Amino acid sequence: MNLNINDAISWTSAAGSLSGYITNICLNLNAANQVVAWIDVTTLNDAGREYIVRLCATEQNLKAMRVAKLNAETV
Repeated sequence: MNLNINDAISWTSAAGSLSGYITNICLNLNAANQVVAWIDVTTLNDAGREYIVRLCATEQNLKAMRVAKLNAETV
């Protein structure tokens, strides 16, 4: 999946279906001590406050969380 900064995405997690904008992409270690890509996504909580979520951007993880690109108007 080709993801870039400012892309609008949606994903599914234990918190339900969420959406937001990618604000950062970086390389860092995962729990298996491997260097992998991570994406920071800014989203809103129920009170309307912004917060940032960091998602592991391996292909396997993105598929498991059903990450999808959105049109900017739908976020």
